[in-house]
Amino acid sequence: MAMGMLLQSHYYQNSRFASSSSAWSGELLNAVNNSSDYISLKEINELLAAENAQLKSRFSLVSNDSTTVEKKNYQYISAKIIKNSYNKRNNYLTLNKGSLHGIENGMGVCTQLGVVGIVRDVSEHYATVMSVLNKKTVISTRFSKSNHFGELNWDGKSVNFAQLESIEKYVPISVGDSLITNSYSSIFPEGISIGTINRFERKNTENFYNIEVALSVDYKNLNYVYVIKDIHKEERTKLESKKRE
Repeated sequence: MAMGMLLQSHYYQNSRFASSSSAWSGELLNAVNNSSDYISLKEINELLAAENAQLKSRFSLVSNDSTTVEKKNYQYISAKIIKNSYNKRNNYLTLNKGSLHGIENGMGVCTQLGVVGIVRDVSEHYATVMSVLNKKTVISTRFSKSNHFGELNWDGKSVNFAQLESIEKYVPISVGDSLITNSYSSIFPEGISIGTINRFERKNTENFYNIEVALSVDYKNLNYVYVIKDIHKEERTKLESKKRE
């Protein structure tokens, strides 16, 4: 009788241990699998970003479409954001690629949704980007429906909105009008989205509109970006810098 109780107790303890061990092993295996899935997903994302960059460059080189002729001068370098600020007066991002990958000071940075900023400083393996959410950043822009152009600046208030300046009061505009980059600067190809007009006002005593722009990019949710290289930038800069008589 006593021996039977001892055996039952021993069997019960072993069963509990086996069950507990099995559960613990399952949790550990699940954690390992999740970790592996996370690593794989990260690698996949990096490969997709690099592939998209290559496709963007290749498409712009072979396309005869009039909307992409301008883009023949540009290449795209994919990079991952490893640091990002958006709640300061002058915000910056850090990329995991630098001069060894072809990135240089003054290059434009964008996502599929629109403009992100301009490369500021570069080391061999990293680069910092002056975000659109930086009071020193100025982006040359125009209306997608016309050739009227202005300059986009950020007033340091909202992460979602910036201000469009230098639009004269005779220009017909409406809420919802789209804004894109223009060809006046070699930083960005023409046609990259910047945002849409959220609201505007025009005082009778002033010659320009006060325009608020809803930005295309969610700066609080950035992961991968494309750094834009103008292949003929040096040639253009040299030509435009010549003194005119």
